[in-house]
Amino acid sequence: MRYIFAFIMAVLLVFAPRVLALAEEGEDLQPDSAAEPSPEPTTKEQTLLYIDNRSLYEHMDRTYSQGYRPTVKGGAATVVLPLLCRGELRDNSLRARAVFDPGGPFAAKNYEQTVELKEHKVNGGKQKTAGYCAIFTLELEKDRLNGSYPVTINVSGTDIHGAEIQQDFTLFVSITDGKDPNATPAPEPAPTPEPEPPVVLGPKVLIESCTAISLEEDGEPGTVNAGDRVRVTVTLVNTSGSQGLENMAVTAASPGEGFALLSPSESVYVGDLAAGGRTQVVYDYQVSPETAAGQYAIPISYDFAYNKGETGSGSGSARVNISQPLEMEFSLGRMPGEAVVSDVIEVNIQAINLSHAKAYNVRAAIEGDGLLPSGTAFIGDLEGGAMGEKPLEITITGLTESETPYGPTGGTVTYLYEDRDGAEFTQTGSFTLDVKSPFSENTPADEKEDPGQFWIVLGAVGAAVLGLLGALIWKGARRRKA
Repeated sequence: MRYIFAFIMAVLLVFAPRVLALAEEGEDLQPDSAAEPSPEPTTKEQTLLYIDNRSLYEHMDRTYSQGYRPTVKGGAATVVLPLLCRGELRDNSLRARAVFDPGGPFAAKNYEQTVELKEHKVNGGKQKTAGYCAIFTLELEKDRLNGSYPVTINVSGTDIHGAEIQQDFTLFVSITDGKDPNATPAPEPAPTPEPEPPVVLGPKVLIESCTAISLEEDGEPGTVNAGDRVRVTVTLVNTSGSQGLENMAVTAASPGEGFALLSPSESVYVGDLAAGGRTQVVYDYQVSPETAAGQYAIPISYDFAYNKGETGSGSGSARVNISQPLEMEFSLGRMPGEAVVSDVIEVNIQAINLSHAKAYNVRAAIEGDGLLPSGTAFIGDLEGGAMGEKPLEITITGLTESETPYGPTGGTVTYLYEDRDGAEFTQTGSFTLDVKSPFSENTPADEKEDPGQFWIVLGAVGAAVLGLLGALIWKGARRRKA
């Protein structure tokens, strides 16, 4: 027993100093209650940033370990991210950037800053901690909705060994002073319309009248034919009773391909026009012969100044009526020089339209002593440049306007046609025909027939008839006697 006690005492004497030294060293390595231990990095350890979750920094109402949430006040959210570093950063600084999803409560701006290593007062100023503290003030939208929205703080830097460091830390911002996303939005009040300024009416110019006359020597008053030179006079009137016009100019455009401007210019300077005043502008045109008949509009535009610098303009049209003259040529075909009483002859009525316009209801009628036509030769409508014909039968009768029923007679052909407006035009022609007796067909044409021969033939025929009647009477008397 004595030996065992001696052995224990010897062991205590040997190891007691070493145990006391380890105890004292352990007291020196105890961590600060206000910060995470940050052992010195070695060349083999990776530099790492981490949140100081035990200390209470400025703008924080609780530590991260107690459930820190960013504060929302005055239309902005304040986000505090305190970071400690295990290792050492180059230049003792890092870059921090706040990132959030679009369409949330945060105003779209760039939130980025450089954070340097500093000594910060923590826990109400009772302690100090060296670290990197990023503070962001995020502006909020006015029409934000209540809810919890994530904000990611992207941190980047370089350690003293040249290694790039990049870490993301996500926090949630609670919005409670916005609109209820589930509430029915109240209807917005209708905006009050601003009173419209009073309408100031400017002067107005109108086309009062338009006249067109042919400049050709053989032109008819009131008629302008295709192929003529025409002068168009347009009368303009200022309808304002109180406002005069200044610097007035009038411009005429072409009414179509068939009109060529002969005037020096299509624009005419009028100058001043008094209130209620009138002015005339004149334009000369050459109308092509191919221009179809009809009414053509000449576009007229004008502009002017009034009331010390204000401007006005207007437009209208002047209308010109163009006629397409009809020119027809007729002929009588297959008309013989002589005919016998009771003969029926056939003649051709031929018509040619020499104009560009269409002729309507083209027809012809024949009359004369001893001539009996079967009717009117109706050719119909003829387009410009077209030709038409129509046969007509004529029965030869005896002459009634001379001493004998035979001999020369004169005939008249009346040609009629109409234009597109229904106006009727007439042309006439004549011919002669020698009417012969049916008993003188073999008489030479150049032998002059004696008018008394008709009565001689008629007497011979009568004598023969009387002789035949006498023979019949004599024969009947003999039969009665027998």
